[in-house]
Amino acid sequence: MVTARQTALVEDFLKSLRPELLQEDVFLQGLSRTVGRDGVIRQLNESVYRNITWGPAEAGEQHIKVIGKSPPGSPTAGFVLLFEVADGQIAAIRQQPLFGGAPIAAAPVRLTDEIKALVDNALAARHPIVVAYVDEIGQPVLSFRGSTQAFSDDQLAIWVRNSDGYLLRSIEKNPKIALMYRDEDTKATYQFQGRARVSDDEADRRRIYDKMAPAERNHDPAKLGIALIVDLDRVEGWAGMAANGQVGRVRMIRN
Repeated sequence: MVTARQTALVEDFLKSLRPELLQEDVFLQGLSRTVGRDGVIRQLNESVYRNITWGPAEAGEQHIKVIGKSPPGSPTAGFVLLFEVADGQIAAIRQQPLFGGAPIAAAPVRLTDEIKALVDNALAARHPIVVAYVDEIGQPVLSFRGSTQAFSDDQLAIWVRNSDGYLLRSIEKNPKIALMYRDEDTKATYQFQGRARVSDDEADRRRIYDKMAPAERNHDPAKLGIALIVDLDRVEGWAGMAANGQVGRVRMIRN
């Protein structure tokens, strides 16, 4: 059971960040693990923690819990820290973010070169794009679309090989679709929402067909597919993850 002395130790540490209150091999476990006194102190001195208001330390059976709240309007709501104390020093800190926080300001839809490159190379990088749409009877459907590519600053495109498939019939009734990109290695994650439409323009067809991955072209050497263009209304996501959360967040909304 956690003692009052251990609880007081944690409160003292959060007020002072004195390194001698930590064991040499202490670790801070968040989205990644930081090991050692210097690294833990350095991380807790980062800007995301500077304006946190820490609540009282709460003793549990194995951990001491402290909830920290960010000021109103901050992008992060705060953190929960769980402390483990042994031999009069802090041995481990486990961090969990609080949900909430102010959304980042929206910008107009304008895909960055980095996002375009991720989409264009998704299949080759073994992170194929998932497309979501609603079929003719209102059933949500998910499918991988390896031909997905950036078409302009505010458009994506897809080469649909099966001209009689569910996707094309479905968007005639409801053109709204969503697409998801995820790289589990870097944690880059982007969701795209927009309206899909068929393009019969021969220049569009040639451009979309020629740009897609060779593996996709090899499935349709006769070019029987349909060119689909997605006018994007919303793009949200982030470029990756750091120890304290998402980095490179984007929020784009048309108009």
